[in-house]
Amino acid sequence: MVQVFYEVTQRMLRLYANESINEEMIEDLEFIDASITNVNIQLQVAPRLLSLGIVELCQNVFRKKAFRKMVFDVNSDLPVGITAVLTSLGCVVNLTDISKDACHRVIEVGFHEDVFKFLNLDSMDPSKVKFCYVHSGLADSAMSLAYNAIQVMWLS
Repeated sequence: MVQVFYEVTQRMLRLYANESINEEMIEDLEFIDASITNVNIQLQVAPRLLSLGIVELCQNVFRKKAFRKMVFDVNSDLPVGITAVLTSLGCVVNLTDISKDACHRVIEVGFHEDVFKFLNLDSMDPSKVKFCYVHSGLADSAMSLAYNAIQVMWLS
């Protein structure tokens, strides 16, 4: 457990030091996401990640990449920007699945507002664009994040 805490902390520090959205960032977010979804450690890791600012970091990645024109016609590998959005959004969704505090943090920092703005984009409107698996994944994750945060606020 101590080793996982150390590794999560190191990865978070590296994410904050990383000035660009690249493969290394995605690998770090994937490691963190795996820690969040590991049922043996998730309840211990969640508060640590919240204290390290994972929600804010993922919101920053989301804001940088989700509102740019995305190319959804993907035949092979996803572009790094789309992968970063999917991975960062996935981390927060998984965190809000297990942590009421994470849901409150999403509301506090306005991440839910970013998600609603994103879902309102023409590029996410199924009546205006042909949906592909990338659209579906982004929409599913965005709706899950909004649902988790709103549900906790409603139940509070």
